Amino acid sequence: MRKFWKSAIAFALSLGFMLSAAACGTPSGQYALPYYDQSADDVYNDDLYYKNEMKAACADPTVIYIDDESDPDYGWFFMYPTSDSDFGCHGYSTYRSKDMETWEYVGPVFEPAAASWSHDNMWAPEVIRDADDGKYYLFYSAKDGSRTDGKYFDNLAEKNEYHAIEKTVNGYDYAAATAAMDEEAVKFSTDNAFEGYTDAQKNSVEKQITNYASRKTAAENGNASDSEKQTMILGYAREALIAIRAVKIHLTRANNPYSIGIAISDSPRGPFKQYVNEEGTEAYNGNARTLSVGTPFISHEDVYVGAAGKAGYHAVFIPIDVHPYVDPATGKKYIYFANTYMGNNIYGVEAGEKWTDDPKWETLTYLARTGYQTVNGNKRTDYTDENINEGPYMYYDAETATYYLTFSINGYPNKVYGVAQAIGKSPLGPFTKINRADGGLILSSQPEWDHASGTGHHSFVRYDGKLYIAYHAHYNRQYGGSGQRGSCVDEVRFYTRPDGQKLLHANGPTYALMPKIGPDAEYKNIADSAKVTATGGDDETDVKYLNDGLIAFNTFNDFIGRFTTKKSATITLDFGDYRAIRSVMIFNSNELDTMFETVSRIEFDFVKTDANGKEVTGTAYIAGLKFDKDKFTTYWDPDENENVARPGGSVAVEFDEIRVKTIRITIPSDKPVCISEIYVLGK
Repeated sequence: MRKFWKSAIAFALSLGFMLSAAACGTPSGQYALPYYDQSADDVYNDDLYYKNEMKAACADPTVIYIDDESDPDYGWFFMYPTSDSDFGCHGYSTYRSKDMETWEYVGPVFEPAAASWSHDNMWAPEVIRDADDGKYYLFYSAKDGSRTDGKYFDNLAEKNEYHAIEKTVNGYDYAAATAAMDEEAVKFSTDNAFEGYTDAQKNSVEKQITNYASRKTAAENGNASDSEKQTMILGYAREALIAIRAVKIHLTRANNPYSIGIAISDSPRGPFKQYVNEEGTEAYNGNARTLSVGTPFISHEDVYVGAAGKAGYHAVFIPIDVHPYVDPATGKKYIYFANTYMGNNIYGVEAGEKWTDDPKWETLTYLARTGYQTVNGNKRTDYTDENINEGPYMYYDAETATYYLTFSINGYPNKVYGVAQAIGKSPLGPFTKINRADGGLILSSQPEWDHASGTGHHSFVRYDGKLYIAYHAHYNRQYGGSGQRGSCVDEVRFYTRPDGQKLLHANGPTYALMPKIGPDAEYKNIADSAKVTATGGDDETDVKYLNDGLIAFNTFNDFIGRFTTKKSATITLDFGDYRAIRSVMIFNSNELDTMFETVSRIEFDFVKTDANGKEVTGTAYIAGLKFDKDKFTTYWDPDENENVARPGGSVAVEFDEIRVKTIRITIPSDKPVCISEIYVLGK
């Protein structure tokens, strides 16, 4: 494909030059710059750009970058996803990449021994490199077979019943899934249906049945096609059935326990070996008990006992989505996890001096409660249907000494599964969730979008001074549901609200061209190094939004600024010196009625060396660029019954390298338009 691309673009460039020279007289002192319009078709130059085409099927991805030059894998990104596709995985695999778009399968990195406590449902691994010993530590959660002699249910019939439900809803059989849901509704309508259930468990089941019925009715009365309605309802049925079954199997601590394990390797590619110790060894001295292959590092009972008497205490602790974290301010280690019992909630505990030491259970803290801004329940959030808090990942901002507890909400089959944030002043809080209306969502789809769904369960990775969010999304971009998921990545930036609060914002979820990432990316966005001015514009301060690195994506975040104008405007980027560049990208508004449709002219004040070795200056131009508005419009909004913008679209032009000092961009308009951001890909 790349060979074809290079031939194609060479042809396009030469053709563009000939056409421009022949069709229009070259203005005095200027020449038409040959270019290729990257937004004209779906073929793009992967030396300059990437696109979230989900080339690796995965869920719950943790991505790390190998920045140790002595490591044989230096310069590679490694991804560790949930490896099971049908709740039956027996280990983890890894992938590697140079750009976080195209992933190379490396192979299995950890498979538990036959005698291991971890047998089933091995989800959401996370790998961290320890700076002290240089080893890689894989943290994971799994069903714990050590407590029931390898049985995860009271009896085989119950296990088979559970997996039958999973098979039904994962099989995309609309009739079978809805019939199973109807059967559950009837089952729990009898007087003695909730014998042995707590009030909370009873309320949880009844809520699932009620929510499913209302969501099913809303979908049936919507404007989608019959097949689209069935896809949505299937997702709702799956979500409800799994939740109801989870309540049933969590009635006692003996049923369906989960625990946390650690495996260790000298290499990011493995193999990882489960951590064990022996009495009398140095490793044993950090633990209160001997760990064998049949003993988890942190059992569900350890958490249960450690939490006794504390805020957020539950009768059952089922830890999943474990996240190891080193506090940059103190160097102390922490372990975070979600408790999936009765709705996922998030906890944290200080780890020992070594990862393999017993955690300091006296520090175990309840950090995030579903549906509430703080764990004490002083205020509910404004997030719709926030019945899940999972996939915790901590980030620290040294400038403000603020900790950002980031996590996923709403459940992974949900269209609007997304990443939210809470802020605190210590690794163990207390944390306050930032409401959606206040800019709390870092990343999320919107119900009416057709380009992204289920964008969540993330990790952060730093590269070249920038922060990126790696996450999964549904392959069914429009309707989501319980289907296969794939890996995505977008840049994350800080922004500051008018009240001074700094918050995280992802430039995504994208399904449009973005600048290539990684060590093989020769050209990067250098627009932030230019002084920007503009003629036109509603407010002269708006120009600061043109190169602040923030792209306005979601309509529910009003704090991401845009350059606005009610008339034709010319934007000037002055680099102060000549810079080698290859591409200009002009990002449009996230609302249809303020999108620009034409870039009438881009001018480049350049310098080049002539045949005699003398440097000469001049001006090159590109004229008459069109924004393909149809490519960035979705026609389905069942609530508003109107067209909606597909955000992230840009006018993107590529050309041979040119050394440029000043760029002038003219946007003609006789109506209000907005420009979200300008990227210049250069050296």
